[in-house]
Amino acid sequence: MVAALGGLVLTASLAACGGSGGKDTGGSPSLSPSAVGSSSVPSVPSVPSVPSVPSVTPSERGEGGGAPGGGGGATGGGVPTAAPGGAAAGPRVSARSWSSQPASAARQFVAPVRLVSVRSAPNVDNGTRYERVVLEFAGGVPGYRAQYVHEVIRPGSGAPLSLAGGAAFELVLTSTTAHDAQGASTLRTPPDGRDPSGALSYAMAGDFEGTVHIGIGTTRATGFRIIELTGPDRLAVDFLA
Repeated sequence: MVAALGGLVLTASLAACGGSGGKDTGGSPSLSPSAVGSSSVPSVPSVPSVPSVPSVTPSERGEGGGAPGGGGGATGGGVPTAAPGGAAAGPRVSARSWSSQPASAARQFVAPVRLVSVRSAPNVDNGTRYERVVLEFAGGVPGYRAQYVHEVIRPGSGAPLSLAGGAAFELVLTSTTAHDAQGASTLRTPPDGRDPSGALSYAMAGDFEGTVHIGIGTTRATGFRIIELTGPDRLAVDFLA
């Protein structure tokens, strides 16, 4: 009896372990994602794009060329306005600086100085091309007012002065005459003319009550400077070409 019960238990155990014969089917049971604990790998956040760096312009670096023989470039971080020939036409620093703004000098004499010569010629200085008008005096260098105007007006008559060129420039010489005590002209040169290049013309507009007016025609309103010279006494008015 006991032996028979033991045989039944053994047979049931073998059946539970894989069916008859206890053979392995050879297939590994498929594992579900939950069985292997697989969870999705967190995505790596994208790296934000680096903003592009703007190129630096010369003006932002405060770079700019100076004016040969004249200076007068704009101060600060900006680039001065470049004028032909490498000079700079900016704010009026002095009468000797290149600028298209008015220039003046105040000077009084006991007796008026006399204008004795007016002449002009093109020049080049350190690569800067300009047209020069030279006014020569006897008795000193007078005061003056110099500026571009709509047109040069003859004092006394009020008639406009005819000048060649696209821009009119007026030079007013104070405490100055162009005649002697008898009323004769003190000029040793003609009162009007053109420089050899043809880019500039000039003419006397008036010699009236101790003031001499000179009109100058240029191709365009460009930078100018005024330089006082001695031996003999002269004013040189230069216009950038």
